[in-house]
Amino acid sequence: MATTYTRIKNRRGNRADLPQPLADGEIGLALDTRELFIGVGNQNNLNTDVQVKNDVFNIKSIVTEDLGGNISSNGILVFKVSGTDIFAGTGSQTDFTLTGTNGLPTNHPLSSATVDEIVVTKYISGVPTILDTSTYSLAFGSSIATLTFQSPNIPENGSHIVVCKWTKARTTEAIRARAGWEASDNTIASYNYWQENDLNNNQVFVDVTTGTGFVEYTTGSEYTALTTGTSDCFDGTDGKIDVPTAVNSGSTYGTFLGENSAIHTPVREVEIDSNLKIDLDTPQQAYNVTNYINKKRGTGIARVANNIEIITEASYPQYQTNQYVSYMQTATLTNGGSGTLVEYATSESNVYKIDYSLKLGTDFRTGTIHITTDGSTTAINDTHIETGVTSDVTFSAAISSSKLQFNYANTNASDANLSYKIERWLQA
Repeated sequence: MATTYTRIKNRRGNRADLPQPLADGEIGLALDTRELFIGVGNQNNLNTDVQVKNDVFNIKSIVTEDLGGNISSNGILVFKVSGTDIFAGTGSQTDFTLTGTNGLPTNHPLSSATVDEIVVTKYISGVPTILDTSTYSLAFGSSIATLTFQSPNIPENGSHIVVCKWTKARTTEAIRARAGWEASDNTIASYNYWQENDLNNNQVFVDVTTGTGFVEYTTGSEYTALTTGTSDCFDGTDGKIDVPTAVNSGSTYGTFLGENSAIHTPVREVEIDSNLKIDLDTPQQAYNVTNYINKKRGTGIARVANNIEIITEASYPQYQTNQYVSYMQTATLTNGGSGTLVEYATSESNVYKIDYSLKLGTDFRTGTIHITTDGSTTAINDTHIETGVTSDVTFSAAISSSKLQFNYANTNASDANLSYKIERWLQA
């Protein structure tokens, strides 16, 4: 009987052309970057990370600027709406008393809460689910509002309930009114600044599952208007709107991460890490930040992280945004000698971070060297520990032919053995 061989080929193409996301279990090979991915399906409702593409030069610095490097006429303001309540589920407790008069905070336009004017989110293991209004009811007495759950909807033990008392529509309207954007005429440009589905123009990003969000401002007058109190959801005892902490360490409100400490910790700035990921608290925040970055930098630059990436030898990030990471290298530092270990054009790298160790005779040393330059002047700092005297080996920095050099000198009578790994990048 003849043997039949069948060749099975997986999805392949340029990285930018692979589906986002790949289907659950689907394998995708990026032919241009030689990266391999396994799909886990569309998990936008579960994932809280944003992945930024690494094929734009200096993208880490660019996104860092977008998320926090504000100037007076262009940036973001982060906000928290007032009156949000958080309760811990026990598995048996059915009634929860809302704060505020009739369950509402100061400055709310209604006199008492209704099931349609609050957003109730249940968190289990940090994963949010916005509850349908049919799963709870409100009762009132002596200006006190009680939120009640009936079986089988009683909050489980270990769950948390977040009650946001400003709907997305009311929060968006407060921003629109503060900024003075057009309310109804869609032929006027500013009408589009608060339209959530207009990804090219929208500047408002609300997360009712935490009672937080952020708004982009593009002019100095917008900044002034948005930060001027008008007795709305950003005022009161705990409503806030301000620039990120990265802009002003004295900000009264610098981040929307970790705001509900019973669910999410720690309080931290919204920032992009060396893997080009942005760690957020909720899927809605991930969705919002993705849309904001894509609006600023172009469709497809950011996505909610869905696919699982398998790092192959060929795809190891020698070049990651504007950061270069080398493998471990070795060198012999000749006795009585000196020389250049590393040099790169200052137009390519003006910052070096070098982790190293060396052996001189029977003595060992390990440390980290930082080097930087403004193109003409260099600065170097060598922080290390040693088992004995190794001071005959010294390191220095210099500029030669527009290149930043990492140099050594060894005045000892013995050779020294050096191992080192360098990270370098261009600080614009």
